[in-house]
Amino acid sequence: MKQKRSLALLVATSALYAASSHAAIIYSDVAYGVSASQMAEWDFLGQSSLSITETFDDNSTLSTSGAIGSSSGSGDQNRWLEAADSFGTSVGTFSMTAKEAGAGSDDNASSKLMLESDNTGEFGRQQNYGSNWLDSNDADAVTWTIGSSILTGANAFGFYLSDANDQGASLKLVFDDGTEHIEQLNNPLSNGNLMYATFISDALLSSATLLFDNGSYENDGWGIDNITLAYIPVPEPTTLALLGLGLVGLGAARRRKV
Repeated sequence: MKQKRSLALLVATSALYAASSHAAIIYSDVAYGVSASQMAEWDFLGQSSLSITETFDDNSTLSTSGAIGSSSGSGDQNRWLEAADSFGTSVGTFSMTAKEAGAGSDDNASSKLMLESDNTGEFGRQQNYGSNWLDSNDADAVTWTIGSSILTGANAFGFYLSDANDQGASLKLVFDDGTEHIEQLNNPLSNGNLMYATFISDALLSSATLLFDNGSYENDGWGIDNITLAYIPVPEPTTLALLGLGLVGLGAARRRKV
């Protein structure tokens, strides 16, 4: 039932952008909590015609720049599988754009993103994935340059965020034509929260950049996992425009009968 509601909303919101020549997000959703997040992921994958998911569990899909290797220090913040300036993945490249405003206890890697597991990581970001994830290391900004050598023509993506938005954060999507979309993460949950974010666009995302803007807050970060790039068929603008006109005509006819 949820999938039908999502598809109906997709068609309805797509009609609003039928006459626009700019790239636009035509559907977005953020589900909070473990159960709701899992349902949102299943719904998204069920709508996808073609997709690829990065789980951070297969090292053969990962490449690094400026890596300093693993650490087995004491305390969660001083243990990681890999710390690097950027991680290349099957769904694009994640780069540290701006490190945290204040220094944390992991000073020797404060300007690095981190690959974590359930045996490492910070402050409840382990969400029993049974897998690795990419940790922001409390960065003020992390940029995801979207792309895949396997899947071409992606217009949608979904991902889990763990322990995000304790103090305030937003997601900023920038397309290659300059169009921007900003999604506030008004998370009602506290530390250790889990959410699943879904976005569907009316344009391909091959050269878009997603900016995770954590704001000017110290020691506020997130973990990201199960990142899916997908293609979801979207009705053509002409079809949507005709659908919109049909709905307007139907409404007018009903008013005349009354």
